[in-house]
Amino acid sequence: MSTEKKSWVKDLLVAFAATTLSIILTFGTTAIVNRVKQKQERKLTALMVMGSIESFARQLEDLEKDTAHRDSIATWLLSIPIEDIVKYDEQLFFEAIYEAIDLSAITYDKTAETIFSSNIDTWKNMGNFRFINNVGNCFSEMNIIKDHHNDSVLELNAVFSNISFHKGDYPGSTTAEKCLRNEDARAQLNSLRSFRVWLNFCIAELRMNNRNNMRYIGISEKEVMDFTDDLGAAEEYENADFDKSGFLMPEIETESLSTLSYARQLDSLRQVKKGGGK
Repeated sequence: MSTEKKSWVKDLLVAFAATTLSIILTFGTTAIVNRVKQKQERKLTALMVMGSIESFARQLEDLEKDTAHRDSIATWLLSIPIEDIVKYDEQLFFEAIYEAIDLSAITYDKTAETIFSSNIDTWKNMGNFRFINNVGNCFSEMNIIKDHHNDSVLELNAVFSNISFHKGDYPGSTTAEKCLRNEDARAQLNSLRSFRVWLNFCIAELRMNNRNNMRYIGISEKEVMDFTDDLGAAEEYENADFDKSGFLMPEIETESLSTLSYARQLDSLRQVKKGGGK
């Protein structure tokens, strides 16, 4: 083979090797970039869904605190003898009844749930069946909680609305007396205590399941807490011990009872009556 021909073959081989190497590098780099991008998308999706679950648990916490206040009012109302309700201004008791039953319905942003539940590519990208299954259970539980709570609020309001709009069907001289004489209405007021038990149980269940999500996907609680809010106060939650047995007997907030305007007004009226009777 002539020197010229050898040089041509050499140049051809060099060009071929360079092209091959270029292709390998191009596709290899693209694959690496895609894997990094896929990993980032997987983590963002996981944080979105776990943050959504934690946000819902926090909403239930706020609801439980609000219900604790209303439970205090209901407890006070149920402790008042019927004869006292007849003696004093109806407005005093009517306002208390209204505040006790003024529970809000639950609504929450379903963006993360919709993205997670309806996109098969998201499931493929997650690549973790235990995480997918457990998150699905969390979202199902959230919907059950929401529906049960909202149905309970409707039932609660229906009982008192029925008395208000059909006063002639119930014994008593005032609307407040009619409500507090009625067994269904009293049962609804009394149910606020067990409702708090249920809320606390739901909060503990959701957070326990969300901890499993974090473990399955390999993301820390602190990252989820930081993602859920910018305060990043995750350490306190991370060390919390959720003992369900502690939720079975919530105590009445005696301080809340002592500061209720209704209770103060009635106590004041009673003192005046007692003083006038001497």
